[in-house]
Amino acid sequence: MNWTMKRGAIVAGAAIVVAATAGFTYAAASDSSSEQSSEAAYTAAHRGEAAVPESAAVEAALSRHAGTPTDVHLQNEGDGLRWEVKPQSGTQVWEVQVDGQSGQVVSDQPDE
Repeated sequence: MNWTMKRGAIVAGAAIVVAATAGFTYAAASDSSSEQSSEAAYTAAHRGEAAVPESAAVEAALSRHAGTPTDVHLQNEGDGLRWEVKPQSGTQVWEVQVDGQSGQVVSDQPDE
């Protein structure tokens, strides 16, 4: 096999890797967008059930971690209705869960 043939094989292989990686990136971005849409729909449907308004949940989270909230939504993962607030402080994003009835912070950890 001469150099031209080897170079062609390397370029073809690299193109396959790039195409495969690009497809994976698109799928991951698509999953994230789908998750955000689902979270927004859940929040819209259940906002009236929360005794604690979104603004109070954000305030509670920011009292723990000053910064900018990058995501706020309602969820119920078996522990009752909670606001999940993700404040970004510098390079660290935190996941703070605030009870939707009492306004108490029930979970505070680095976001994964």
